[in-house]
Amino acid sequence: MARIINAFAGRDVSRIQLFVVVVIWLMGACGLTWGQAGRAEESAPSAAADQGTGKDQPDKDQSSHPTGPPAQIEGFRQARFGMSEEQVRQAIRKDFSGAAARLTVAIHPSEKTTVLSLSVTDLLPHTGNARMSYILGYRSKKLAQINIVWTSDGTAAGDETVVGMANSLRDYFTSENFKPDSVIVNHQLAANAILVFRGSDEQKRTVLLVLSGVAASARSEDKKEPPPPLTLELSYIEDPAHPDVFKIGKGQF
Repeated sequence: MARIINAFAGRDVSRIQLFVVVVIWLMGACGLTWGQAGRAEESAPSAAADQGTGKDQPDKDQSSHPTGPPAQIEGFRQARFGMSEEQVRQAIRKDFSGAAARLTVAIHPSEKTTVLSLSVTDLLPHTGNARMSYILGYRSKKLAQINIVWTSDGTAAGDETVVGMANSLRDYFTSENFKPDSVIVNHQLAANAILVFRGSDEQKRTVLLVLSGVAASARSEDKKEPPPPLTLELSYIEDPAHPDVFKIGKGQF
């Protein structure tokens, strides 16, 4: 398997636990807004084979700091942070005209954010379906976060595809000129979770790339509940330190 699959095999980490680790450990008390809309439909977690051998650990990127203009995280393709719901819908129609008719809308039950979701085929060549979620803030009703999730079909070939995307996207982002003190590459978060990349621009807008789950080669057929497959989640976040979600005010209870 490609080089990022590493020594994690067999232990399950839920998607909620994973993002609690990402949010609390990396960013303090800040939270990711409901990428859980797209995530509630796909189970969670990150990567694995050859547990204990260490021979397939992710490469530590030792390249020099990228040059060129500073990186800017403004959204994804035609969708830009700060857009209204109708503007986001128009952007989706421009980007994915064939899939836009399958767009669904949901309201997060506790955070009260609005989530527009759809499945898109081959965002990268020959990578299958990706689940996309566009999250609009509770108060602003403006686009604040975009999540893209790829999930392996549980086969070795499916795992190779997901891991290949993780490597390709990591290399793409590490070539961009993000704030040096914000960049983290190939950091193990938990037994089955790797933070493949994190970086922020000068406005503290952030991109997160997390590989989670268990590779097909590490699965045990006699388990009553098989561990979740490899999943890759890419998130673009406008303001990770101040998520626009519903919160109960002081003194209300």
